[in-house]
Parts: sequence; structure tokens; C-alpha cells
Amino acid sequence: MPHKIIKFGGSNLQKKTDFSRCAEIIENYNSPCVIVVSAFYQVTDRLRKAALKASDSGQFPGDFLSEFSDECREQVNENVQGDELIEKTNAELQSLLDKLSLLFKGIHAIGELPQTINDTLLSYGERISALILTAVLSSRNINTTLALPEDFGLITDGEFGNASILLRESARRVKGYFAENHNYVVPGFYGISSEGKTTLLGRGGTDYSAAALAYLLDAESLDIWKDVEGFQTGDPRIVKESRTIDYLSYNEAAELSYFGAKILHPRTVEPLQPKNIPVRIFNIDDPSDKPGTVIHTDTGEDLHGPKSITYSRNFSVLKLKGPGIGIKPGVLAQVAGIMDLAGVNISSVFTSQTAICFLLQGSDLKKAKNAIRANAPALIRDVESISAIALVALVGEGITKKEGIAAKAFQAVAEEKINIEIIAAGASTAAVYFVVKESDCDRAVKATHRYFFPEFPRHDTLKNSDLTSVVI
Repeated sequence: MPHKIIKFGGSNLQKKTDFSRCAEIIENYNSPCVIVVSAFYQVTDRLRKAALKASDSGQFPGDFLSEFSDECREQVNENVQGDELIEKTNAELQSLLDKLSLLFKGIHAIGELPQTINDTLLSYGERISALILTAVLSSRNINTTLALPEDFGLITDGEFGNASILLRESARRVKGYFAENHNYVVPGFYGISSEGKTTLLGRGGTDYSAAALAYLLDAESLDIWKDVEGFQTGDPRIVKESRTIDYLSYNEAAELSYFGAKILHPRTVEPLQPKNIPVRIFNIDDPSDKPGTVIHTDTGEDLHGPKSITYSRNFSVLKLKGPGIGIKPGVLAQVAGIMDLAGVNISSVFTSQTAICFLLQGSDLKKAKNAIRANAPALIRDVESISAIALVALVGEGITKKEGIAAKAFQAVAEEKINIEIIAAGASTAAVYFVVKESDCDRAVKATHRYFFPEFPRHDTLKNSDLTSVVI
């Protein structure tokens, strides 16, 4: 029987009793499972903060380690049943905490945080969560084994901080590791380079880990448990009238994640799409046999408009000016090369005869500006930056081929007296986006959502009903 892949994120692990709640959900699955787990809620951020403190200020984070150790033991004592298993789990936990302490001592001693040490240290949140969940399941007589990426071979390209999983190499290594009719717990968020180095998969990378395992094991599905029902027509913190979207295509889910929706890691669908493995999103606060959102192939249905309005406030624009800069051969490639060497990711590019505009993550703006000013091609006469902007995206399969979508978006925000700085379409068939001042973001999202979802027309019904039924 194929494995089901289950993923629990950090938002599922906030309270002392949450490991037991996850175990109860796993008990209801009537098939072997591979459970991929994140660190406790906010632990990765706390580990990162402590590591930076050790490297920048030279202060060993003893208080943090003591507090974190106590929290971990409380989780074990609260959720694991049986004195002998509790004692064994605490001993294994202490071994991990000792290794974590050694990493902090090394950072404190050298006064810096090398990338390889950073990735190894931050992986300990997931390692500890996986150890505890394995013990919780075992104490409930669920036959479960802890499976580490370094043991079964989740191989990456070796890029620290934001690695890509090498599916072909991983498939060769993983073959025969996961036995049928047996459950496994896997720490998410990291893989192993071909040299054996721990490499993180980017923020939210546990989704990506789980998707890769679904691919490698030909899973029936990837079930992601969240503290929300699934993707929404709009962010409910801004749009009170938003509703859950029953069905999304792979492309729609990827675009929503890229443009700001926090439900999935943007690369989650990459390993799943070639094998048509569905993603099913469940709400852990309201367990049900029916997922909130199912992500699968496109139904081919006619599009009536966008399925969701999303946004991101984390963007900036770098504008390069000069006569003929936009049409001179080689300038764009040269500038892109400069940014690549500086470690800057370009989200989008807009050109005219006298200017090239780069849409960047806000955190990359200063780095990009400095790199361009130091190595600017001769044609560049001026470098201008625009910060405090937000990107609003309309997402729906085939949206760029539907007439009037951009015009309606213009009209919606114009009625709110909001100026659109930039609008773009065509890079993806599933997204149209525009840029506004950050201070106008919430109003732009509300206005656009109100315009496209006046009565919440249901154009997302799943045609294959088998994908919405689940035996757990």
C-alpha cells in the first residue's frame, strides 16, 4: 500500500498538548504514513536570533539554551507515555541539545556564523520535533521509526540557506529504505548535499521536504495540516468576507504562494506535478474527512475571473536610467550578472527606452544598489530606488487570456483613489499583478476583492470527487 505523506507545521506545535493532538490525527489514518514535521512554533527564529547574538556580540546564549532545554523536556514529559520510554527519549534529546550547545560554543569562539554552521544549527528545531513525535507515536503503540534525511538520502544541490532537492539522485538513494506497512517520522526543512553537508530548503521548507518525499515514494497524496482551512479568496485579516477555495491547480497554488499567501512553500508543487499527486490541506483545529483546499491538475473549466487576491509588502524597485539603456544589447544581461554576483534575486524586470526597473525583495534593495553603483555599465546615468511598496496579485488559471481583467483591477483601485505604480502580466498564465504604495496595500486588496467577488461565484468545484474524499 502506498504511503500517505503527512506534514505538520510549526503552527501545529504551539501548545504542550499539540504533539498528542497530532498523534491522534495520525492514528485515524488507515494506511502507512510518512510524517514530516517542522520545529516548534517560532523555534527556528529563536535559534537564528541566538546564533546571531553569539556571533555579533560574542555572548554565549546560555539562558536561551537552558530555557529551550526545559521546554523540550516538558514536551516529552507531557506527551510521551511510559517511564522507560520517557527516560530513553530524554537521553536522546539531551544528546541533540549537547550537540546544539557545541555549535553555539563554536560560533561564540570564532565570532562569526559560517553558512554551513548556520544551516546545521537551524536544522535542530526539526530534529528535536521529529524525535519527540516519534516517541509520542511509539508510546501509543503505533509502529514508528525516526528517519533522518542524512540516513535515507534527501540530496540537495548544496546551496546553503535555500537548497534545491535533487530528485533523481535522491530517488536512487531512497530506494528500499521505507518499508511498506510501517510509519516514519522525518524532520523537514533540510536535506544533505552530496558532500554530506546540511543544507536548508528555505523558509517554510518543510512543505518542500514533504512534497519531495511524496514524489520519491509515489504517495497517494500530500496531506498538509494547518491552523487554517486552506487557501482563501483573500487574506481574512484584511478581507473579512473571504472564503476558502475548494480547488486550485498546481500553477495557481504556486503563484499564490510566490506572491505572498503563507499557506505553502512556493516550491511545494514542483515535485508533485509530474506525478499528479494531489495536495490536501486540512484544518487541525477542526479535523474533518474533507480537506479545505485540494491542489491538483487544472480542470480546464472556463475562468470567470481570479480565484484569489493576494499581496506582499516585502518588495522594492531599483530603477536604472540612461539614454537608450532599455534597448542597448547586453546591458540587461550585464546588470543581471552584477546582481547575481551580489546574491540578489530579481523578481521581475520592466524596461523602456530610457529605464530598466527591477522588482526586488525589500531586503535586497541596499545590496543591489551598492553593487550597481560600484560596477555600473557606462550607459547608466542615474540609480533610483523606491521602497515601501506592495505587490497585489490576482491569481487564476488562464487569467492573462481573459479580456478585461486588468481593466477591472484598474477600475477597482481607481475608485479608491489609489495610484498603480506598475502593472504586469504574461510571465505566468495564472497571475496578473500590480504595484502600489505600501500604505495603500490594504485598501487595494479590499477594493479588488470586493470588485471580483461581489457575490462569491463558485467557479472552483472539483470535477474529480475522489480527490475530496479521504479515509483517515
